[in-house]
Amino acid sequence: MSGRTRRDVLRGGAVAGVATLGAGAGAGTVAAQGGDYDGWLSDVDNYDGTTVDATGQDAIEIEVGAQGNGGTFAFEPPAVRVNPGTTVTFNWTSNTHNILLEEQPSESDWEGHEPIENTGFTLDHTFEAEGVYKYYCEPHLSLGMKGVVVVESGGGGAEGVPADYGDWFSDVDNFDGSTEDLTGQDAVEVEVGAQGNGGTFAFEPPAVRVSPGTTVTFNWTSNTHNVLVEEQPEGAGWEGYEPIENTGFSYEHTFETEGVYTYYCEPHLSLGMKGAVVVGAAPGGGAEGEGEASAAAVQLLQVTSGILGVIFLAIVGAIAYVAINRERYPAPEPDSFDREPTAEAAFDEPEVAIEHDDYDPVGTFTLILGYFVILVLMWVFMYFVEFLGNGPTVVG
Repeated sequence: MSGRTRRDVLRGGAVAGVATLGAGAGAGTVAAQGGDYDGWLSDVDNYDGTTVDATGQDAIEIEVGAQGNGGTFAFEPPAVRVNPGTTVTFNWTSNTHNILLEEQPSESDWEGHEPIENTGFTLDHTFEAEGVYKYYCEPHLSLGMKGVVVVESGGGGAEGVPADYGDWFSDVDNFDGSTEDLTGQDAVEVEVGAQGNGGTFAFEPPAVRVSPGTTVTFNWTSNTHNVLVEEQPEGAGWEGYEPIENTGFSYEHTFETEGVYTYYCEPHLSLGMKGAVVVGAAPGGGAEGEGEASAAAVQLLQVTSGILGVIFLAIVGAIAYVAINRERYPAPEPDSFDREPTAEAAFDEPEVAIEHDDYDPVGTFTLILGYFVILVLMWVFMYFVEFLGNGPTVVG
């Protein structure tokens, strides 16, 4: 991960600060974590599935006309997450670009900037309404010059997972206050020995957030480094990697326990070679990062819907059954409505008697069995498809 990174751009316009992780387990507030935003960024070659987390900062910068898409035809970073009230400065670094809106929240009135501008022009906008903003450069839309700003409350992490690193990163010059959000990915990579801190003495990214169960590969890209653990959540058993290794070596660890893990390279600790891994879903619960509370709410809704569906089918079936039997066994009409009742009338034999053979036990049993089968199938379908997310083939 050499060369200019999106953190270099964010660093220029960001008000330094460490993002405080807030409680944000709302169900599907924005589709932000990972993915390509319903295909919007699918043809953007400088987008790697990462939404840069700039929550907790008052102001950030997005480069307009950065390298990408076959020339200077990119927004950098292409996808960024901020809190409501954050001011984003769009800084033109090459010529003939503008910013037009493809989509934004209904409460927002951002107009973008239609005039074509050149190097040195800047545009500020303070984002207030929560949601996903999709935008593009009109002259270079066909090349993939598109971007996304995600605005949501909370900051930099999952419910119950604090990301206040204290002064851990105070001497790390490649850390700009942003925790890179890689939640929703099964595997991510951290470069060991990247450019930073006066040489090849940095972890890149220095701070990353992943989902529980994610495998992080530490990839050595320069010599004489190791990975030792400074602090980790109670119950976690990460031991780091103590031996000194050189370029080409790699080491993997799967992070399961939610919380903040801080680590360092022992030979270069004094130079600021430090890192952090935050384990926990991102606020808002996007793509593969929804909080446990929202997941429970969704499951409760699914169960309730299933039960209501079965009750509805049972009521419809009962009504149909009554209607069919009324046609089959019509009520007898009295001879006269004017006839005075007598004592003997109470003991008259019924005019229409249902013989034993007229009762249909097979049909009744079949109806009851049908209801039971419907109930079982609905519960099986809900369990495998909705709860486990395995798809209809599991039922088959």
